[in-house]
Amino acid sequence: MALLAAMTEPIVVAAAPPVRQRVATSKQKTTASSTKTSAGKKKPAVRRTKAAPSRKKKRRRVAVRIRNTPIINLNVVRERELSPGIRYVEYRTNGTHAVNVHVMTLDRTVPGNALRLVKGNDQADGLERLADMWKRYGSATNHTVHGLVNGNFWRAYRNTPIGACVIDGEVVEMAPYKKWTSAFVDFKNAITIDTFSISGSVSWSSNTFSVSSVNRRIDSGIVLYNSFGGPTVPNVNARDLQNSFQEALKDTIFSSMDSTEVTLSQERLRQEIAVAQRESNIEFPLTKLRVRYLRSPSINVPLQCQVLNSDTGTVDLPVRGAVLSFPRNVIGNTTMPRTGDTVTIQFKTNIMPSVRFMNAVCGTPRLVRDGVAKHEAQKEGSTGRRFIAQNLARTALGVDRSGTKVLVACIESTQSTDGTMGATLQQTADIMRLLGAYNAMNLDGGGSAGMLVDGDHVFFDGEDPLTRRLSVGLAIVRLSHVLRSQGIGN
Repeated sequence: MALLAAMTEPIVVAAAPPVRQRVATSKQKTTASSTKTSAGKKKPAVRRTKAAPSRKKKRRRVAVRIRNTPIINLNVVRERELSPGIRYVEYRTNGTHAVNVHVMTLDRTVPGNALRLVKGNDQADGLERLADMWKRYGSATNHTVHGLVNGNFWRAYRNTPIGACVIDGEVVEMAPYKKWTSAFVDFKNAITIDTFSISGSVSWSSNTFSVSSVNRRIDSGIVLYNSFGGPTVPNVNARDLQNSFQEALKDTIFSSMDSTEVTLSQERLRQEIAVAQRESNIEFPLTKLRVRYLRSPSINVPLQCQVLNSDTGTVDLPVRGAVLSFPRNVIGNTTMPRTGDTVTIQFKTNIMPSVRFMNAVCGTPRLVRDGVAKHEAQKEGSTGRRFIAQNLARTALGVDRSGTKVLVACIESTQSTDGTMGATLQQTADIMRLLGAYNAMNLDGGGSAGMLVDGDHVFFDGEDPLTRRLSVGLAIVRLSHVLRSQGIGN
């Protein structure tokens, strides 16, 4: 989606700035990364040439329709096992208007196989390209990242993800948006796709107060800032927003087949800078409680924390801890905890509140519900005609009926050179169901859609070109170590 507006809500919602089309035009070739030939000349990255499957190979046939033109099958163009229980398959439909579908599957019952989320630059408002996410995350964790695709949509200018976002038990964003769908992943990597919401609280002695937001102040309530909120609280300033805007302009190349409907605006930037300054001014004098976690965080499990100290002004975020910002009118005459005291922080889900969830990604709409392929865009508050009916690049997440097989699909956009095209929401729903998804949801798409397989962008041959920066990446990984006693990834 485009940086200023998602197709559903032009003023509020945004994903990232659009990238160039998948096939470089004469104007776009100057921004693409390149490789050197043996003669030392630069060779721009180009879209992959799809080889027809060998006649001797068995073809998998899946029925789907593209713009009312019946598509008889999806042929397997290539497939390979990346690791036990992790596979990559590329499909291509037959017909005049074919669709290229890149699919990664994960058997979560194989010890060490896991789903993980990667936040752009490890910051709530960070944006990062898939290739950079892949390199940084693999290096920092020692996990083998076999697959990486785009995740949440995100807001314009401020770059924060839309809807629930949880990474390794820590809440990056808790505020829901409309009736959008989320996928919550528990500590055994089982996925539940539903209309989730998160509520938070902090308590000490006999006092309990609601946490109104995480990593950003949206009202006069209590705010929790964790490691994704930045090194200090407050941590928002006009220069950061201006720099983000300039960076967005650099990597924004609008595509006719992208989901963007609104362009970047200097006036809107000025408004956002003013809002950020007001937030900083409000946050600065408030009492801030610095706490350290006494165990690893997770959703639906109380998290005991030790109070380090309290202060006003600008405070540093503690290692393996958080900062709680308290407006006086919220807590009234309640005595604040002292250094050494214990407070309890808890985030709960409205659905399955007894399940220990570790990761969550949000998108829209639901594509498959209990085996029925029918998108629910209108039900979730998404009415953009282009978003629903245009043949666009799409990314989707699904799980089979048994709950053991996870499917991540990335559909390429229109390519003028070979006649392939993207998919509508309903076609995406049909594809996910026919690939075996019993439940599935749509993630950010359009110019944001992309997939890395073992570090290689599946849309291109050669070195990856300049692609759009993203807020959240969804990764399929092989963990560097496994908890043997539980038979699950750590």
